[in-house]
Amino acid sequence: MVDASEQYLFQGYALPVYQTGVLIIGSGAASLSCAIHLHRMGCSEMLIVTDNRNGGTSRNTGSDKQTYYRQSDASHVPDSPYAMVESYIRGGATHGDIAFIEAQNSLRAFYNLVSLGMEFPHNRYGGYTGYKTDHDPSSRGISLGPYTSREMVRVLSAEVQRNGTPLWDQCDVVRLLTDENDQMVGAVILDKTKLQEENHGLSVILADHVVLGTGGPAGFYASSVYPRVHVGSIGLAMEIGAEAANLTESQFGIASIKFRWNLSGSYQQVLPRYYSTDREGNNPEDFLSPYFSSWEALTNAVFLKGYQWPFDAAKIPDEGSSLIDLLVYQETQVKGRRVFMDFRENLSGKSEWCDFSKSCVASSALGYLQTSGAWAETPYERLQLLNQAAIDMYASNHIDLSHEPLEIDVCAQHNNGGLAADIWWESTNIAHLYPIGEVNGSHGVSRPGGSALNAGQVGALRAATRIVGYGTPKHASLQACKTQINDLILYIKHVTSDERSNWQEAKILLDTQQSVLQHRMSRSAGPIRVHSLVEKALLDAKEQQSTLASVNGIPFIYLPKVLRLRHMVLAQVWYLYAIKTYLERGGGSRGSYLVVSEEGETPHPLLATYSMVPEERSLRSTIQVVGLDASQALQDRWDSCREVPSETFWFERVWREYREKSYLNV
Repeated sequence: MVDASEQYLFQGYALPVYQTGVLIIGSGAASLSCAIHLHRMGCSEMLIVTDNRNGGTSRNTGSDKQTYYRQSDASHVPDSPYAMVESYIRGGATHGDIAFIEAQNSLRAFYNLVSLGMEFPHNRYGGYTGYKTDHDPSSRGISLGPYTSREMVRVLSAEVQRNGTPLWDQCDVVRLLTDENDQMVGAVILDKTKLQEENHGLSVILADHVVLGTGGPAGFYASSVYPRVHVGSIGLAMEIGAEAANLTESQFGIASIKFRWNLSGSYQQVLPRYYSTDREGNNPEDFLSPYFSSWEALTNAVFLKGYQWPFDAAKIPDEGSSLIDLLVYQETQVKGRRVFMDFRENLSGKSEWCDFSKSCVASSALGYLQTSGAWAETPYERLQLLNQAAIDMYASNHIDLSHEPLEIDVCAQHNNGGLAADIWWESTNIAHLYPIGEVNGSHGVSRPGGSALNAGQVGALRAATRIVGYGTPKHASLQACKTQINDLILYIKHVTSDERSNWQEAKILLDTQQSVLQHRMSRSAGPIRVHSLVEKALLDAKEQQSTLASVNGIPFIYLPKVLRLRHMVLAQVWYLYAIKTYLERGGGSRGSYLVVSEEGETPHPLLATYSMVPEERSLRSTIQVVGLDASQALQDRWDSCREVPSETFWFERVWREYREKSYLNV
């Protein structure tokens, strides 16, 4: 339910003002799940707003078999939340209580999806068995195939439609609103279908609670596997000073770039050929073999790239699987060449090696392929036998793997950091703001593959429980946020123009600004990080902030883009600041990035350029939190990781706390 609007004047613009109890921003799997839980708990005053109900990462990404991570309950091997939480905290920089909550609630979240119609595979006894995924010692992964998260969105959307929750599409949130006590009171919305109206589609939604489920910073990187339709809007929360955690920790991996898709699992396990060319597609070179000592080492590394898909600094030495990522990065980002994976041909070795054959393949790879009934003469034939759906997925996007190679790069794929929140997914310093899904920084340095899908569903449940626990909506006051709205309108008036003659010029300007922002991030804050480059990038990002603040004459048709860029560069300043201060604290190579310095250690005899600074392991027990000080300048602190709680699970005590709702107290 959304109360009828009244119109108020802000700097000459008449804006409709609406009132609701809960404003949910985003239409991905986490946001939709939160709306469903709220409805079940009796909340009727809520509204979902989204910039594109068919966009977003949940609906538009996947892999060879996109994984959902949950506690195993169909195996000979015993499992428990306490066993599962060890996989979450092993990489460090993770709060034990939050990780425990994600483990403890994983089955509840999983079976909620099953009850809504998710047809996860099970055996004749109803057991949902699984497989091992990245950073997972047990078989907790389960999948529907390439589009697990898309199917999640489908069943969740159907339930939201059934229960009648209102959803406004094609609406950008352009400003979050707070009161003097740093408590959420709503947001300013830009309806992109009404840009030509007198108020240019702007309106205000007052809300007691705001759920932010807008995903990671998808528009940050030039080399990215995020869907093009998804940009991310974490800068909205940073603009109001919401604290962020672990912004240094992103995840990178090998992906195709013509059609953006993770090349994990089966794509690597069938051992395709890797080669590079010049920019025109000439002078092909099989660049992997010079860095490996034998067929066994090379085929083992490529095969393991399927299980160990994210780039991992710890897996570079000793001919590890992430040496492949580093070599791809060197070809594309350093040498300026193009790199391809070709399923029509086998890997090429050194001239002194024997020809590629079954006998030269590492036992780990050969055993897997033979046990799976998937050994054949070419990678394409092996992929047909192992995972036909992986071929069909590309075919559905007009790419025939039997006739063309895939152009690839090492791409940004996931942000393990994000906004800082408590055990109820409520912001640590902005009351009644709930970052859920990838925008929440609950992950540490390395997360089990598929745990992001679980985290989004658990976070949705926790936020809904917390919101309902606060009781009847009090209805936020417009008076508390009038100044913020007026300031936004003044900026919009400054930056825009009614002139039509400069459309093309404005488009070029904004496209150039976005490209500069993206290439800056890929160059300085991607899988390879150097302090001097990060320091310069931070200065450049701050300068770009000033440039965007002074831009004017932009036609109203480009208002959504200029406001989006404003938040993107603001967020980039935060991220680069976090990386810079991490490096200055002595933080070295960890997770999905390699820190390079003259004082580092060479990870491979032929790669002296990448002198690797080893991880500062003492930082595993801390979490970097970035926020604003009293003068609105960036500052960081290092919080000690909270321990995994030790619960007795004594029924009488739990029952009493539940009846009294005292468990809701943080």
